[in-house]
Amino acid sequence: MNFETIIFEKHDGVGKITFNRPEAMNALNKRMVIEFGEALEDAELDPEIHMIVVTGKGRAFCAGFDLKMAGSPEMATISSQEKWCRYCNSVMLERIENMGKPVIAALNGYTLAGGFEIMLAADLVIAAEDAIIGDQHINGGFVGAGGAPYRLGLLIGLRKAKELVLTAKRLTGKEAEAIGLVNRAVPADQLDTAVGEMTSLLGSYSPTALHYTKKIMNRAIYMDAPARLDLTLLYGMMNNASYDYAEGIKAFNEKRKPLFKGL
Repeated sequence: MNFETIIFEKHDGVGKITFNRPEAMNALNKRMVIEFGEALEDAELDPEIHMIVVTGKGRAFCAGFDLKMAGSPEMATISSQEKWCRYCNSVMLERIENMGKPVIAALNGYTLAGGFEIMLAADLVIAAEDAIIGDQHINGGFVGAGGAPYRLGLLIGLRKAKELVLTAKRLTGKEAEAIGLVNRAVPADQLDTAVGEMTSLLGSYSPTALHYTKKIMNRAIYMDAPARLDLTLLYGMMNNASYDYAEGIKAFNEKRKPLFKGL
């Protein structure tokens, strides 16, 4: 496969996907979503690959969706926005959760908004101690249609999740480790080593047992995941029809602070 926005490597049973738009802090555009989904599917179907590592090139893991897309003609209606959100969820987040192989997110830097949601969907997370991690949707007047409002509460508890989502609070990797949002935080120059230790450990176990154990745990926790996702999309699309959503997009493009009116 030839990719433009990611790097996809396979070595010793590990499929490694690196977001490769460092000039845009690895923000997700349409091509990147498609390529990430294709790489995940390839890794899932390859019997020689037993786990997947996702990371970013440069100073960001992923800073979220490229908001330039929001003004494109193909995103002009609520219907088209819903269709796009469902597609992104199916090829990225749901695929990560539903595949029978462990997915490790290696947070090398900024992990925000859509990048934060990818991190939430991963099975295990190792972060650089100075990585900046947070759900930033509320800053722009947006709702996290990728599931952050419900996944985060399941991972760290509702009270703390509300604090992070409703205040757009950012955490360092070390702070995220302290509340159980990431499994381990290490100095940035030790991130690759820590990820290697994790993949070596997982590689010593039965891929079949890992497959079924992940399935059990996710099915038990996310038993009503489709309903939760529909609820998230419903309120997300209602928000997208608001004045504040349009103002958030406009302010981003004009590089200024949005002036919200609650409309």
